Amino acid sequence: MSVRYWLLLNCLLCFLLCTAVNFFYFPAGLSFGDENRYLASALDLVRQKTFAVGNDRAWEMPGAAAFFALPLAIAGPENGIRLIRILQSILLVMQVLLLASIACHVFKDRRAVVITATLTAVYPFFVYYQGLLLSETLFNTLLIAAIAALYWWREHGARIDGRLLLVSLLLALAGWVKPTLLFLPPVLLFGCAWLWRRDLRHAIRVGAVASVIFVAVFAPWWIRNGLLFDAFVPFTTTSSANLYLGNNAHNSNFGVNWITDVDQAVVARINALPEIARQAAYKHEAVEWIVGHPTAFLRGMVVKLFRYWNVIPNAVEFRSSGMMLISLLSFGPVLVLAMVCVAFGRRHVELAPIYALIGYYTVVHCIVIASLRYRLPLEPFLIVMASYPLAQIVAKFQARFGSSSAATS
Repeated sequence: MSVRYWLLLNCLLCFLLCTAVNFFYFPAGLSFGDENRYLASALDLVRQKTFAVGNDRAWEMPGAAAFFALPLAIAGPENGIRLIRILQSILLVMQVLLLASIACHVFKDRRAVVITATLTAVYPFFVYYQGLLLSETLFNTLLIAAIAALYWWREHGARIDGRLLLVSLLLALAGWVKPTLLFLPPVLLFGCAWLWRRDLRHAIRVGAVASVIFVAVFAPWWIRNGLLFDAFVPFTTTSSANLYLGNNAHNSNFGVNWITDVDQAVVARINALPEIARQAAYKHEAVEWIVGHPTAFLRGMVVKLFRYWNVIPNAVEFRSSGMMLISLLSFGPVLVLAMVCVAFGRRHVELAPIYALIGYYTVVHCIVIASLRYRLPLEPFLIVMASYPLAQIVAKFQARFGSSSAATS
């Protein structure tokens, strides 16, 4: 059967699996507090034409709320939730195709393409998150689309053209959903241009163009925040809060619980401040602790590293035997095969953007807070990497089976 047939089959499988999970597993309403926050923000956009999270105006990026707002405006809150889930299942189908494209560009191996598509279509965490009103599925889709476009750009010479515009635009739009990329996109494009063309002047021009596009895409957000706060707020007003959560005297286990892992008196005092002052206060508390406890900070980074790459859930509420088994049998093999790809593969230049993302996200979350949820953007790319050694194993089995059949006949 052709690769195109397998891709269509996997797209159908993915959509049917998501539909079954959405209708038979998830309730008609919402399951988590974060979902209620996104729903409230989206409804504010529909009804009041303004973006807010409670009383805060830049608590998080508005991309996910804007994405949810349209189906809510069309179908209302109750039916809008169902429509959002359908849209997110379509986004996951798009991820199947986009990741298959990345595998094709990197490995030039039809088996790796099919394996990537199949693993993505049935990967339990992707199927689970697409049923939640959270930012993960939208962000992952934009990030994957940006990396797919990046490889398409490379195939056509990594020139300054419309493909570079598309890559830069997709990376910036991903930043409108989640701020974790920060100012990485222009740096990533500069690095890729230099690595793939070995022309420093060209790489500088690429980085400059990417920077201009990045500024142009984010300018409306910066202008809006400047008018609201009379200050430059490049992304959100919560980054320093997470920095404090991961780095304070009461968080000896370096967890992510706002009840047990912080000084409640400090949190109450800071939360009573205005939004911008709150950001500065949390940053001051965190930096003061880091500077005063460098050894503990470094130990915390090691603990967070293991938390971030744990093959089973960290949170107690997700440590049922079923959840641990699902994580162990899905993420576990993907992680091992991806490591095999790094150790024994010869595609390091091609995989450089993925390596950069993995390293960047790992360092950021070792400094701030580490959770399996924050690792989710990397797992699609780990699947791409895992597909190649698995494709080699399949090829060897097919060759052995074929030769055995020929000898028997």
